[in-house]
Amino acid sequence: MKNWIKDHKELIVFLLYAGLTFGLLFFHENWRDEAQSWLIARDCTIPELIDAMKYEGHFLVWYLILMPFAKAGFPYFTTNIISWFITCTAVWLLLRKAPFSFDIKLLLIFTFPLLYLYPVISRCYCLIPLAIVLMSIFYKDRKEKPLRYFLSVVFLLNTHVIMAGMVAVVGIDYLAELYGKWKDLSEQEKQKTIVSIAIAVFLMLISIYPLLGCLTTNKEIQTGGNLTVQISQAVFQYPFELFKGLFYIVDLDNILYRFFLIITIIVLCFELRINPLSFFKIYLCILWQCFIYASIISTTFQRTSTVFLIVLFFKWINTYKVLDAKFNVSTFQRTIRKLCLIVLLMINIAGGLIFIMVYEVPGKYSNAYEMAHYVNENLDNNSIILSGPHVEFISGIIPYIERDIKFYHVPGKRYFSYAIWNNENKRNITLQDIKELPTVFHNGEKLYYIFCSVKRHYLNNREENDMIDKLLKENVLEKLYCTQDESLSVENYTIYKVNYNKI
Repeated sequence: MKNWIKDHKELIVFLLYAGLTFGLLFFHENWRDEAQSWLIARDCTIPELIDAMKYEGHFLVWYLILMPFAKAGFPYFTTNIISWFITCTAVWLLLRKAPFSFDIKLLLIFTFPLLYLYPVISRCYCLIPLAIVLMSIFYKDRKEKPLRYFLSVVFLLNTHVIMAGMVAVVGIDYLAELYGKWKDLSEQEKQKTIVSIAIAVFLMLISIYPLLGCLTTNKEIQTGGNLTVQISQAVFQYPFELFKGLFYIVDLDNILYRFFLIITIIVLCFELRINPLSFFKIYLCILWQCFIYASIISTTFQRTSTVFLIVLFFKWINTYKVLDAKFNVSTFQRTIRKLCLIVLLMINIAGGLIFIMVYEVPGKYSNAYEMAHYVNENLDNNSIILSGPHVEFISGIIPYIERDIKFYHVPGKRYFSYAIWNNENKRNITLQDIKELPTVFHNGEKLYYIFCSVKRHYLNNREENDMIDKLLKENVLEKLYCTQDESLSVENYTIYKVNYNKI
């Protein structure tokens, strides 16, 4: 029995991991970003999907993965199963192929990103660990089999724009290495390499094309501001803020945080001494992300946790080079470095478990499911739900709707399912828009209005609140239901009945 367990320890750990993460799926309520991807995949044709990317700013691959299931009528929960399956595949490959000791691999797969962020929250970020693991596996034979390595790099590019910096770094690194050894290659190897590079470049250009213009088309992206300030923030501010992503503990005590930070610095110093070039590459990958955060999009757990995967890749490929022997690292130094690494991983795991047990399991990630449940139980078929600005928050409800109910964006004067990030999506609703409703709908149609308030978010729109208060006093709106419990996405929904005859 002991021998069987020893021979199958990777399988046992994997089954434990797969079962635990699958169980977490049932405690998670999908929120607006998960709904947005599912609805686009469900309601768009291929040409419409390509056109939508200039607003989304994302690559097509994630939507193409979801599309067959969404269009075939699979339940919304399928999107979470897909992200779980993709992450489990990456974890299995890591367990089987990573050149680390078993104890390190065991700790790695139960870190917060791999335990929760990627398998449970269904977004395109779940593709990143699989792409990183495939790149790491194929790196060793990149000279003999360049095409599969390049395809894994193209795959990484198609996960998220924050990984484009890493794609550039590993691409330049490969070309520099190739330049130094080009004369030693046979003609057949040269041809194979050139063809592989050409295919990779062609696929990258195809991948990037749908995103062209998104910085100006997507009105939610803030690209303005002082460039000098953005660069300063990217170089000095955000890299240190990312350290907090190692811990995932809310309101971390300053003393503990400093202690954890010291351990992190020790690990970084070891890495800098052993392989300064590798350290510089990691920093460039992170610097690209930090510039994106400083100039375009905000940081989130799923985004900042990719730093963990970047470091994983370079640690993985560096094991092929026997760096300890080259730099004369003593047994004592190797032990200290490993202990510090284990401490960091255990801190990450502990912080992740606290987050899961305190916030996800007993609480709610989003109130969208609760509001959708009320709609399914209390509204009739053919009802119409009206929305004000920022329909992405109302879209979070739509995949849960089981009745024949339409959603109408009043400022944009259109029916919708997913959000389109244009000026109409941001335009506020006015009393005049409400007064024009009789010209759009018939007296017999049942109209409802859903308002979403979000703490610490731009959606706290006083004008819309004031309009709702006025309509309540005039009996145009009648409050029916409001979600009360605090959710991780800090969204609260209120639904009102529209008294058509009072408009």
